Amino acid sequence: MRDLLARAAQDHVYEQRTQGAVLDEIRQRLEGMEWLLREVRERELGGLSGTLESVSGRLDEISVKPPMWAEGLAQHVEAVRDHVDAVGDRVGEVDARVTPVGELPGVRADLGAVGESVEEALKRLQSVLDTTADFAAKLSVLGSSMEAAASRFTRLDKSVAELASRTERVEGVVTELSQGIGEQVTDAVSETVVRFTARLEETDQRLTARLDESDRHVTARLDETDQRLATALVEADERLVCRLKEADEQFAGRLASAEQRLTARLDETDRHLAVQLGESEQRLTARLSAVDARLERAEGRLTGFDSRLESADECLAEIDTRLGGVDKRLTSMDERLGGVDRRLGTLDGHLGRHDDRFDALDVRIDTRFGMIDERLTATDQRLGEGVTRNEGRFNKLDSHMDAIDERLTEAEEHISSRFDTIDSRFNGLDTHMNGLATRAEQAGEHLEAVDDRIEAVSRSVSELPASLPELIRSHSGEQAERLTAAADALGELVRARPDREELAETVTGVVQPATDDLTRRLAALEETMLALAEALLRPARTKD
Repeated sequence: MRDLLARAAQDHVYEQRTQGAVLDEIRQRLEGMEWLLREVRERELGGLSGTLESVSGRLDEISVKPPMWAEGLAQHVEAVRDHVDAVGDRVGEVDARVTPVGELPGVRADLGAVGESVEEALKRLQSVLDTTADFAAKLSVLGSSMEAAASRFTRLDKSVAELASRTERVEGVVTELSQGIGEQVTDAVSETVVRFTARLEETDQRLTARLDESDRHVTARLDETDQRLATALVEADERLVCRLKEADEQFAGRLASAEQRLTARLDETDRHLAVQLGESEQRLTARLSAVDARLERAEGRLTGFDSRLESADECLAEIDTRLGGVDKRLTSMDERLGGVDRRLGTLDGHLGRHDDRFDALDVRIDTRFGMIDERLTATDQRLGEGVTRNEGRFNKLDSHMDAIDERLTEAEEHISSRFDTIDSRFNGLDTHMNGLATRAEQAGEHLEAVDDRIEAVSRSVSELPASLPELIRSHSGEQAERLTAAADALGELVRARPDREELAETVTGVVQPATDDLTRRLAALEETMLALAEALLRPARTKD
């Protein structure tokens, strides 16, 4: 029983320490998860929301108010249109006055080409406005995805809060259980110390030695686990830093390549526009030289008209150059909007990957919570079943011990009644011997027979203390063997189960009071047997 008590106390201390270490590890992991979520929310989401707000504000401004270059272009187009109308009016007047001139239809064709170029410029402006509308729609979709991510973060916060509350409840249950077990252990130990102080000194020494060994072993294992956790955290931090650096490098490389491609395309468009401008200038120069040659053949009155037509040609050349500049600006604006669209596409892809990662994290946390709930429910059921089974077994053991106590009390009462009858008989014999002192010679043979009977009784009484401890040891040995076999079988079953720590704790809480009660009863039985042996070994009364 002392070994069982020592083993139970050692297991109880070890289980308390392991549970404390597990709870500390769970608390540290929860704090790490909260810190990571806080960092993500403060840094990444804050920066993304700020950039998205700024971009959405810029786009709102662009969509509401047209840019300055568009307003200037519209003004220039209006001025060119007015100038073209004025030139058309003047050309009409010249055509009305100078009918033999055959070159005026070509000038009108040029004016028609200018009008077509202006219409193309207006179409390009409309396409730019359409692209800005598409960009605003993409930004609205991006804002909705950010709202979904914020809702997922709120769900993660709720799940983390639920996990923290569950861990607090588990800690409360563990502390209450440890306090209840501690109170029971202190009561039982106080009673046993009062009764068995001298006997338990060696047991205390052995227990302290074993507890020191277990403390050293547990401390070493805790140090190893702390080192492993520290190394794992450092490795995880290094991997995260490496991944972030790689992502930054890839993003910078992609941006550099995109800028290079945009620069190359802008250079190509500039060269193409320069070539087109050169060709248009050559064509205009050729046409102007032809017009000059034709107009030089005209006579007197056409000289003034020739000068006016030359001024009109110069104005048209200026208009053509200005329209070429407008075309360049429109092409550059298209390219810039294309680059912005590509960047928004990449940003949308990044946000989609973040959404997938957050979805996976949410699913993993939900699965972990489900597994923890299932394990807690299974553990509660197993503990309840184990408690009911152990209560039934200990009730049977208690009934057996009560039956043994009743039998021993009956045997003690029977032996005491027998000894009382023997004492009464001896007292009657003494009185009879005092009354028959005069008849001593006649009763000599009777007294010798009585002496023989007294010697036989004394021999049986002297042999009784030697046989009683053997009988008690045999019964107690059988009970100890049965209890040891049951404890071994129960220990094998507990070690074979996956939830052996919780079951061992529950069994310890149930077994320890029963073992204390059994120890008290055995001590009381030993005291009664010692008192009975002293009464039997007490010397008989001397004859008068």
